[in-house]
Amino acid sequence: MPHVEKLRTLMFAIAQHPSVENLGVSKLWSLVYSVEVAALRELGASITGSKFFKYARGPVPGHGEELLRSMQCDRELRIVQRRDADGLQPLVSTLVTVPDVLSEAERTVIERTCRALGGKSEQDLSQLIGEEPAWVMATEAGMLDPELLHYGRSVDPEGL
Repeated sequence: MPHVEKLRTLMFAIAQHPSVENLGVSKLWSLVYSVEVAALRELGASITGSKFFKYARGPVPGHGEELLRSMQCDRELRIVQRRDADGLQPLVSTLVTVPDVLSEAERTVIERTCRALGGKSEQDLSQLIGEEPAWVMATEAGMLDPELLHYGRSVDPEGL
């Protein structure tokens, strides 16, 4: 069962992290996915318990879009449009601070993941995630197999 308050806190932690640059919605979801996979592999359990779905621009947590809209309506975060080479892109920024419901180990995983991946572009993150067996084996708009999230890019999905 997803822990919505932890997902909310994770979204804020990513949006406020100093290493995270040019945070759009797709990049936010890619970083949420990357943190969840890192926690699963390092701690033995994900932080939020979210299930992820495969969409063209990357993985999206099951309750993510609904929570994002709610946070916008509650004026907890803002999404503005900016123009770049690919057209208009949404940028996410926080407007408030939320209570921290994360453990020290979870915060450490978030810190390490944001430092390692926060400066990467949305396209670079998509390429990395696209090499993961869970992504390769999922169908478009289908759920990523939670059992395959344990395996990294070095595992050949054909052998699973």
